[in-house]
Amino acid sequence: MRICLPVIEDRSMDSQISEHFGKTSLFAFYDDETQKLEIIKIKGRHSGGQLTPAEIILGASVDLLICANLGPKAVQILNTHGVDVLTGARGTIAEALESFKKGELKSGAENPCREH
Repeated sequence: MRICLPVIEDRSMDSQISEHFGKTSLFAFYDDETQKLEIIKIKGRHSGGQLTPAEIILGASVDLLICANLGPKAVQILNTHGVDVLTGARGTIAEALESFKKGELKSGAENPCREH
């Protein structure tokens, strides 16, 4: 499974999860089968790019988005295209993945970003 996590820094598994999905400038892509991690710089609409973060994820063959929170429009776009969304992630990538494994995260529709 290919997992996307929005982060605020590039510190491998110690990268902190971004609190605002729509304004993040980095996405971490984690393959749970190979345990390989790739962190890439993105340029979404909030930072002058042409695509929304959700559209960037759709182009990256992601199966699951794990994030702190996000708006209902992004959840709808991702779910419509087969990407599951889990919210409530905090801390580092490693901590967010551990929360995922323990079943501690919520469905994206249950925890919309307070700005939306």
